Amino acid sequence: MPEPSFLAGRFLPHRLFPDWLGEAECEGLLAYALAAEARFLPTKLNDHGTGHLDRIVRESRVLRDLGDFADPLRKKALTLQSGLETAFDMTHTPPNSTQIELVAHGDGAFYRPHIDTFTGDEYMSGGRRRLTMVYYFHRLPRCFSGGQLRLFDLGGNQTIDIEPTHDSLLVFPSAARHEVERVSCPKAGFAGGRFAVNIWLCG
Repeated sequence: MPEPSFLAGRFLPHRLFPDWLGEAECEGLLAYALAAEARFLPTKLNDHGTGHLDRIVRESRVLRDLGDFADPLRKKALTLQSGLETAFDMTHTPPNSTQIELVAHGDGAFYRPHIDTFTGDEYMSGGRRRLTMVYYFHRLPRCFSGGQLRLFDLGGNQTIDIEPTHDSLLVFPSAARHEVERVSCPKAGFAGGRFAVNIWLCG
């Protein structure tokens, strides 16, 4: 039996912001996502500058063009930076770039454990990812089950599961190990899936 890690039970901090966009903006974003269904592509993993599909590690669809929603979402996210850095005991670093994408998790979708600093920084333009922000939205009433974001402690054994609650924003340091639990919505189709906007503040 392995020795218990002294890091067991020690989690990097996270914060939840309910009702982050509000009903009108949230409905508009959902309408945009549903209208863009044909433009979503299978999500690839970065591999030394090239993307490849690995459906053992990740299954989802992504849209990187958020149209008129992109700039307002970036600006709203940036207003939280200073307070989050203080709350997370991080040094303040002026952001030199942001990255944003819209991800759809349909029936059977998931993302195995990973850290965002590894999946993006080495291969994308801009600075190192420091803060990960995940904004959740979906049809009401909710048509899917599963899809929790699971945060791992620093020892890699204990976890916290966070529900993808409609119109909520989850924030954590990009170095935190996490995964997306498998989604189930066999009869709901694309429109009934789990939608999330991922925003990374880099510096």
